[in-house]
Amino acid sequence: MSDTRSPGGFLGWRMVLLAGLVGTMTGPGQSIGVSAFRSAMVDDLGTTDTALSTAYMVGTLAASSFLPGVGRWIDRVGVRRATTVVAAAFAVALTHMSLVSHVVWLAVGFLGIRMLGQGALSLVSTVAVTHWFRRRRGLALGVKMTLMAGGMSVVPVLLSLGVRELGWRWTWVAAAGVVLAVVVPVARFGLVDRPEDVGQHPDGQHPEGLPFGGTEVREPASEVAAADVGAFPRRQVMTSSAFLVLGSVTVANGLLVTGMVFHQTNVLGELGYSEARAAAMFLPQAIGAVAGGLAFGWLSDRRVRALMPAAVAAVLAATCLAGGQGASGVEVWTYSVLVGLCTGGGAAVNATLLPHLFGVRSIGAVSGLMQFVSVVSSSLGALAFSVGADVFGGYRPALTAFAVWPAAVTVLAILRPPRPLTTVA
Repeated sequence: MSDTRSPGGFLGWRMVLLAGLVGTMTGPGQSIGVSAFRSAMVDDLGTTDTALSTAYMVGTLAASSFLPGVGRWIDRVGVRRATTVVAAAFAVALTHMSLVSHVVWLAVGFLGIRMLGQGALSLVSTVAVTHWFRRRRGLALGVKMTLMAGGMSVVPVLLSLGVRELGWRWTWVAAAGVVLAVVVPVARFGLVDRPEDVGQHPDGQHPEGLPFGGTEVREPASEVAAADVGAFPRRQVMTSSAFLVLGSVTVANGLLVTGMVFHQTNVLGELGYSEARAAAMFLPQAIGAVAGGLAFGWLSDRRVRALMPAAVAAVLAATCLAGGQGASGVEVWTYSVLVGLCTGGGAAVNATLLPHLFGVRSIGAVSGLMQFVSVVSSSLGALAFSVGADVFGGYRPALTAFAVWPAAVTVLAILRPPRPLTTVA
């Protein structure tokens, strides 16, 4: 049962803050979190980087198949209950990681932490914000992603410290304890499923009012009505032009950005960068992710929102060219910032446009479908770049060649800008 309190102040921005905290707790299930354990686990289990990477890919691909169903389940039970259950299950999966002794069970462990952390907990943290905003949804989600990016930046540092001081097995257990101690209280005592549960309205204003001093974009009445009229059939969503265009951008962004991040030391190593110096370029990436989340989220609230998928694809094409052609220190720094812009901007555009295009009644299900697309494409990024380096004679030449893909997607997104569905088939 949702909270029935009726506080005087608008709770939407509190939901943004809490959702950012919940999103940060997905860290042990994200690639940057797992990377802190990689070396110690390879050595202790007597396996290889290739075997661990294969287990990670298999676990991630298997995890992605559950996400559409997880999204539909979130719609049914609500954010509070879903967050509580997912956090408890995620803690169990993290604890399981401390017990693995064979590569097969390692794949099972990756399935659990990727499905529940990188998948379900990330999904529910976004849905928690979506219901509370309409006209300022992009800005709210951009702020949430900024908070999440800031929190996530310290996760690998803390996990690496834990591995060094406690060992990798006890660090997995400690991570499970932190997730339980932080997320469950937030879910039970902080989150509220929908504004109407406490007598409030999206954006903190009555629908007839013009919120925030009249500065927001006034959408056509047909689009506002379509955004909230009800759930669209899954088949209609998946075959719509809007979903296909947004999905095309998501596939290119997920695969290429994952490849760039996973092979960052290889890409920059071809310019003579040491591993430590290449790793330092994650800082400008974090800056880019924050800027991308805020800027693309803010723009997605405006009349140019239909062009934002094309903008993400265009930035991605420029990123590939910058990584493949840039050689100076300034050019490498610019490339790193652009990688972050793709990460933050792509996430903000997806999170903002999906409820605008398909409504909020089934936002968990629709977001789960897009999360499935994103996770599958991301799981193939490392392998695609390895093959590309073999085919084109290096990682930087491969990046230059890959630029053709997002450039073509940019043209597609300009020619077929996504529009809201207005009828139910």
